[in-house]
Amino acid sequence: MVAKKAAGGGARTRATRKVEGPKGARAVYFLSLILENVRCFGPAQTLDLSDGEGRPRQWTVILGNNGVGKTTLLQALAGSAPEETVFTYPVHSRSVICSLGESSFPIDSDELLRSKEMTALIKGRFGLGAALSNASAEFQQYELHISLKGEGEQGKSGNCVDDLELATFCCFGYGATRRMGASALSEPGADDPILTLFRDDVPLRNAEEWLLQADYAASKPSPHRERARARRDSVRSMLIDLLPDVDDIEILADLDDNAARPRPGIRLKTPYGWVPLHGLSLGYKTLLAWMVDLASRLHERYPESENPLAEPAVVLVDEIDLHLHPAWQRTLLDYLSRRFPNVQFVVTAHSPLVVQAATDANVVVLRREGDHVVIDNGAAAVRSWRIDQILTSDLFGLPSARPPVLDPLLAERRKLLTKPRLSAADRRALERIEQEIGELPTGETPEQMEAMDIIARAARSLKKASGGAA
Repeated sequence: MVAKKAAGGGARTRATRKVEGPKGARAVYFLSLILENVRCFGPAQTLDLSDGEGRPRQWTVILGNNGVGKTTLLQALAGSAPEETVFTYPVHSRSVICSLGESSFPIDSDELLRSKEMTALIKGRFGLGAALSNASAEFQQYELHISLKGEGEQGKSGNCVDDLELATFCCFGYGATRRMGASALSEPGADDPILTLFRDDVPLRNAEEWLLQADYAASKPSPHRERARARRDSVRSMLIDLLPDVDDIEILADLDDNAARPRPGIRLKTPYGWVPLHGLSLGYKTLLAWMVDLASRLHERYPESENPLAEPAVVLVDEIDLHLHPAWQRTLLDYLSRRFPNVQFVVTAHSPLVVQAATDANVVVLRREGDHVVIDNGAAAVRSWRIDQILTSDLFGLPSARPPVLDPLLAERRKLLTKPRLSAADRRALERIEQEIGELPTGETPEQMEAMDIIARAARSLKKASGGAA
């Protein structure tokens, strides 16, 4: 069935229904996504989010140049997810197609179309089973199809499995412009779990205010005080463990010690002393903002859990390396895997350090072919590769890991050295190139470079002493 949106609908905020899944409900994860005629994607393309054996992969890292559809993939995943409620399909004989009405994209469907004359298709395939940490779990498959046409026409249908109850699907999205809200948790859009993937002006929840409210709930006499304390302490310890050079976090009723005008807030202990949250660098604030946002949503979704951070969910992050120092980029994926063991992460990145850290992940590359983009799920395994090797591989496609100014000189030298015989002019050209290039360092660290330079000089000296050419 195709539902037509009312004229002037435009962008909208998807309503979030906070519904608990049934007892014993199975976890739901993505297995794949198919797009056809969606923005830069023309012929049908498949994004594989599985381990190749019918189970969801915990990590999928999407690479590609600017403008090749990385964000579009995350938006398609977020919009194709089942609504945040429980669906029950009483089907007894065979699989059928069930109409589910409008799709859940928080933007006008026309924005997703490659052409208004074409019908676009987005198909999500889900796995229903146990949490990711259960290595022996088997997953049943569920499909959801979305068709999009011009002038806002859109429809959603699902491929229903016999007597299957689809548990609450838990999906959160974080766009590349993610930022912390300025003040209240109720700031417009802050309660939508995916909206920052679609709109630049939507903030995340205010981390400081959330921590202050969590601390207040933990100190207020009530039957739920112990649970509130556990929630506050869980998020606080998560941040201390995550943020480099942060040894402690204090939640204070008054940051300024001014009884006349108390100003509540949080401060973090760093090597430079106690620093209020607003005084942190952009990298710290960006990472802290989406981590607290995610943790708070998991606590709300799983209020009865002993450890909500270990519950099933899907998290979509655009440019996960945003504003992060290379040292953070190398360790972030491992940290998130340990702290959120049953969360499926689908992320985009521009950093070879993220790829190097993705030791057990699907690494996907988007490539332009003519007037459309193709999805390459078979990217080369780069386990144990150096950063320069990753940069010059098909994953990033740089011609060299050397400075760009050397590229034409190195190309000219390679061309000369492939000749079977060198003329006098060729030898003069090589000498000129060597002089312009200078000494090319070898080794991976400054110490190794210096050692290799010493060895090279010693080899030249020995060659001269034995009467060889310099």
